[in-house]
Amino acid sequence: YPPPLSLSLSLQVWQLGSTQPNFTLIGHDKGVNCVDYYRGADKPYLISGADDFTAKIWDYQNKSCVQTLSGHGANITSACFHSDMPIIITGSEDGTIRLWHVNTYRMEFTLNYGLERVWCISQLPGSNSLGIGYDEGAIM
Repeated sequence: YPPPLSLSLSLQVWQLGSTQPNFTLIGHDKGVNCVDYYRGADKPYLISGADDFTAKIWDYQNKSCVQTLSGHGANITSACFHSDMPIIITGSEDGTIRLWHVNTYRMEFTLNYGLERVWCISQLPGSNSLGIGYDEGAIM
């Protein structure tokens, strides 16, 4: 079975019930903390966030890195594609949430609520609502 994400520099894609990964994506310089699949039918993408302060967008059919998102000042702990809007959302131990355009990969906006480290992000499909978990509480 695979090591926990934080101990591995690679991203392994598995099929449930399998004892071997389908494939491995290599590109982060430090441990991988989170992963999310793009839900649209137009792009076979996934995103990973890591302790190297970056998030990477991967084409899982070509098994290649499409883009690296840089700008956080600490480990990325959560990353996801918005289900309805062309936005990528990343959260970091630097206390910020960053919103990136899904097509240009340009950073559009930074949120900082002063609640210490970001640990998780959840997006409610069909809405603009985010749930964000911090050291010092949560914002919904």
